[in-house]
Amino acid sequence: MQDLFEKMKEYLNMDTEISFDEFDGYYKKVTAFLNDSWETLNEEDTMLMLFILDNLKSNGEDRSKRKIKEAKKYAKMAQRTEIWANALIGRLREAGLTDEEIGKRYEAIYEAV
Repeated sequence: MQDLFEKMKEYLNMDTEISFDEFDGYYKKVTAFLNDSWETLNEEDTMLMLFILDNLKSNGEDRSKRKIKEAKKYAKMAQRTEIWANALIGRLREAGLTDEEIGKRYEAIYEAV
């Protein structure tokens, strides 16, 4: 989990954009991790994963609007990451967190990056 988060921080601090292949590879690592481990994430890791998913989603959406051959693939990735993000938000709510608490924790992660 921490490796995925560190890689996202690295991507966010880059001056250039990663290739489709690298984006797709990272996306596949994230979804594979979630398929195997999403139910066992603690609150902190769930928040970190939510941060990762939100960034994947927004970048996928942005790239899907471009006139490039991978646009549809980016759109699908954005849709799937949104589904995962909603599932994790649901888990956090079940754990007793309010949307305001989730938002504050998310902002703290965003500002720390």
